[in-house]
Amino acid sequence: MMGAIARVVDWVRARVHAGRFWIERLLLRGLGYRLLLAAVIIITVSVVAGGVLVLLDDDVSDLAEAVWWAFLRLTDPGYLGDDKGIVGRTVSTVVTVLGYLLFLGLLIAILTQWLYETIRKLESGLAPVRIRGHVIVLGWTQRTAMIVEKLLRTGPRAERFLERHHVAELRVVILAEDVDLALLQELRERLGEVWTDRQVVLRSGSPLRLEHLERAAFREAAAIILPGADFADRHPAATDAEVVKTLLSVSRNAMAASATPPLAVAALSEATKIDVAREAYAGRCEVVAADNMVSQIIAQAARTPGVWSVLSELFTLHVGNAFYVRAFGGKAAAAFGDLRRALSGAILIGVLPAGDERPIVNAAPDLLVNPGDVLLLIANSYDGCVPGVLRPRASPSRKRSQPQSLVARHYKVLVLGWSRKVPELLRDFDGYGDTFAIDVMSGVSLEDRNRTFSLFDYQPSTEQIRHIERRYTSPGALEQLDLESYDSIVLLASERLSDEDEADAASVLGHLVLRRLIPADRETPHVLVELLDEESRHLFTGNRDDFIVSSALVSHLLSQVTLRPELAALYSELFRPLGPQIVL
Repeated sequence: MMGAIARVVDWVRARVHAGRFWIERLLLRGLGYRLLLAAVIIITVSVVAGGVLVLLDDDVSDLAEAVWWAFLRLTDPGYLGDDKGIVGRTVSTVVTVLGYLLFLGLLIAILTQWLYETIRKLESGLAPVRIRGHVIVLGWTQRTAMIVEKLLRTGPRAERFLERHHVAELRVVILAEDVDLALLQELRERLGEVWTDRQVVLRSGSPLRLEHLERAAFREAAAIILPGADFADRHPAATDAEVVKTLLSVSRNAMAASATPPLAVAALSEATKIDVAREAYAGRCEVVAADNMVSQIIAQAARTPGVWSVLSELFTLHVGNAFYVRAFGGKAAAAFGDLRRALSGAILIGVLPAGDERPIVNAAPDLLVNPGDVLLLIANSYDGCVPGVLRPRASPSRKRSQPQSLVARHYKVLVLGWSRKVPELLRDFDGYGDTFAIDVMSGVSLEDRNRTFSLFDYQPSTEQIRHIERRYTSPGALEQLDLESYDSIVLLASERLSDEDEADAASVLGHLVLRRLIPADRETPHVLVELLDEESRHLFTGNRDDFIVSSALVSHLLSQVTLRPELAALYSELFRPLGPQIVL
């Protein structure tokens, strides 16, 4: 007897589990099936209640009328007062209570969950955009919001970009792995007054999947930006590999649809992968070696105190002068010197010959400039870059001028902090041909430093480099050094810290300690501080030291190269060691 009961219990339990599994699969199919299940439950309750009323109440004999009577009370409790008799009132009360639970509770729960899922799906940016001539930013990094902000703030240069692509308004689509309300709110806060949901669109997906790229309408885009590795990325080489893989993915998918890939502007950590990135992309590809570029600018600013104030103006939107490029529209060739004299509203600094990838900066006056060549200028506005009347004074030639070598000097530099920029920075100092002595103070062990040097295939001379294994924010660390004996002190943002806020806090503290130890009336050493957040720069308004916001600098380079690709060649030529450069 007990065995039979146990078998019956097991059978019932199995049927319950099977039914629960079936209901689960049914509910997961979507809103229609959930509503169908709710309808079945409501109909079942109505039929059962109507049947009970017919069986127990002698005054009710029509089952259809009884079922309708139960359905009305299930859906509207207002009928409860119309019932008479113990049976009718009892059944009516039970059905009305079930109505609150089933009809109202169940339907509201189903519709609320559907509405939440719909809103969540819309927030996730899964629907494809229907625009063209836009800019796509692939990936969310610390640079993404700054790139978008600089694109939206650019003004006339963006207008000329739109004219070339025959669109009326600049639109930016950000394709990020995980898009939610928090990410949207962060973007709004960082963009501030320039935020507009008409121009900035978030889409969720991976650039390595075709259906996700199609959400951003990549075939119809005017340009694609790959921001590269974050500041605190522990594996920038792996990120560079992802950038190259993404370029290959976009290129292959565009070519498969017989479409020309849009302009690609990519940031890489290592300059050695630039050629590989360009070969991976079938369309035009401009690559900015971000860490290398920042290191070169820091080396120039440290080597020539005061030059950063010039570069800062050139890299700041709507403040003073900026770099411009403009095609030479003359009917005949002209001498470089003649063009320079004919420009009253701009300074001609070089020319990019048509079909050439390397510009000629600080060219000889008799260099021949042909129609279609691109003029490289510094001006207050694009309108000032139009030459006036040409008055030839030289016999032009097509030869490149040989830049004069900078005078070699001896430098003593103190580098505080550690990042992957240090090997490039030391290599840049070495590239100028100067004799220099560099002290590097950081809490990073000598073993880890040598490992970083080996990754960059650079081993500095022990006679020129002295490593000090101590955190510069530690009490008494800087007091042990003769700070006034240095020509320049470079304070780098530390990658050992988890985010940009912590890194900037350490840099601010280090700068305050330096200024407490160095007399205010001393012009040397020149202090240069790397920051990561533009808000941190505002803490030092009026300070005579130099502050480079490296993330903003890279974002500016990427955004401006997107709008005018010829600028990439100018930046690359202007900041390399022993190349043409701005001197005071």
